[in-house]
Amino acid sequence: MSTTKSTPPSEEWVTTPYICKLPLELVSYIIVLRLREITRIDQRLKDLYSTRMVSRAWRNVVDSTPSLWNVVSDWVPLHVNSTSIERSGSYPLDVYITNDTFQPRLAKKHTPIELLALASKEVRRWSKVSLWLPSSDACSTYLTSPAPLLRDLHVKSSNWDIVTTPVTLFGGIAPRLEVLQVDRVPIDWNSSFVHGLRELYLSDMFDEQISAQQVLDILASAPLLQAISICNSSLDHHPQPFQIRTPVIHLPNIDSIEFDDIEIKTTEVIISSIRAPNCRSLMIIGSDDDEMDPSGFLEWLGHFNDFLRRTLSANGKSSMHISDEGMRWESSQSPASLSSLEFIMDLRCGAPATGVGWATGIVGVGFQEVEHNLEVCLAHDGFDEGDLAAYRSFSSCRSVTKLILDEDHTHTGQILELLGTWQEPEDGRDPLPGFPSLRILVLTTSSGCRWTLDDLELSVSRRFSEWDDRTIPPGPKLSIIIQASWWDYYGPGSAPDLAQLQRLRAAKGVEKLTRYMNKNKSGMLAVVYEDDTEL
Repeated sequence: MSTTKSTPPSEEWVTTPYICKLPLELVSYIIVLRLREITRIDQRLKDLYSTRMVSRAWRNVVDSTPSLWNVVSDWVPLHVNSTSIERSGSYPLDVYITNDTFQPRLAKKHTPIELLALASKEVRRWSKVSLWLPSSDACSTYLTSPAPLLRDLHVKSSNWDIVTTPVTLFGGIAPRLEVLQVDRVPIDWNSSFVHGLRELYLSDMFDEQISAQQVLDILASAPLLQAISICNSSLDHHPQPFQIRTPVIHLPNIDSIEFDDIEIKTTEVIISSIRAPNCRSLMIIGSDDDEMDPSGFLEWLGHFNDFLRRTLSANGKSSMHISDEGMRWESSQSPASLSSLEFIMDLRCGAPATGVGWATGIVGVGFQEVEHNLEVCLAHDGFDEGDLAAYRSFSSCRSVTKLILDEDHTHTGQILELLGTWQEPEDGRDPLPGFPSLRILVLTTSSGCRWTLDDLELSVSRRFSEWDDRTIPPGPKLSIIIQASWWDYYGPGSAPDLAQLQRLRAAKGVEKLTRYMNKNKSGMLAVVYEDDTEL
């Protein structure tokens, strides 16, 4: 048996680490700040349990700080959530039942209903809550008690069957509720908590779950509302004809309005009944199945015209895409800020003249035009005389700086003719060619194209030859881009006359001419040449 005595530990091992000497109040504060940076609930709890192991004192601090245990989530096992509820004491609780398919294996051992049953015992402490439930029946079972601290609620049903029986959430008592997001759950919209809402988001709602009239009632009873969004929903706007609400609903606090993939008639009913003088974001995206002429809607939208003009002026740019399905026009700032303005108008109007005529009225012509850079893309098969007349009026706009003629069959030749046609402005000023401020012209060839390089050459010649005969200063030079196809029969530019391309490049008023293919051909060598290269 050994008689060797053990040596005492060195001084550095018996010294208490400085981190363990921190005042406990400061330790608690440091931990809270650290955990705020972690967004994933499961990772946050892992870090919290690791922190408990630093020392006995730290463990006592963590366990006795309710704000560190204020989250219940289906990303962690049920027993962990039970411990969090116990240690959070009377502190407000955030509850997240997301039904995420990427949850950890241990978290999937309990169902959403089991966790909801556990968390619902503390409804009085709920603060921010997101519930993705198997059906709206769970709301009627577990969300019946008052929620006096609730500020933010997102409730979503996984069941796509149409359920029409209204659910009275929290007995109608949630006096601090400010943000409400509802997906496929029929709510009792007469609940008193609606009056204090600041943000309302509705998605995937059916006719029987909410109507346009109920939306108007909510808007009229929620004077603090700052944002409303209705997406992918079919709202009942009957009986017809609908009469504008009297008096008009004034919403001075609202700054964000979004209607995405709902019938244009429903949007018309709501838009015509409200006034939002301080709106900063307007997004209206029509339904793909909507075949209704938007003319009436555009007329009711008139009280937003000043907002659209202010947005164009503030951002200095916008883009417009016109196709057989409709027109999309948008303007925004990047990066966005709290003070920036933006709009997106995506309308299903079969006749281009409707959308183009409306946009011309917004931008204005002559002295009334809103100065900004407008990029326009035309991508429809063709148009009639009414459409051509609308484009002729639109071509007076000086804001159009880039024009893309894409995937066309008949309209490109007519637009090229407009570019070379000088018109007398309605304001009495000197004549100008179509789209007088145009700097970039993009031509995309496709099967069925009816324009030729001769049309382009003639348009360029007519556009710039008359500048010398007039006292007005010349307009900007034009950069032309021809996006060609490898197939000879896919229109001009695919197998061009190189001498003609050289003439176009050297033509008066042409800044440069670029021709490229849609895709690389396997095994083909790249060829690069300068402007003075002989073809």
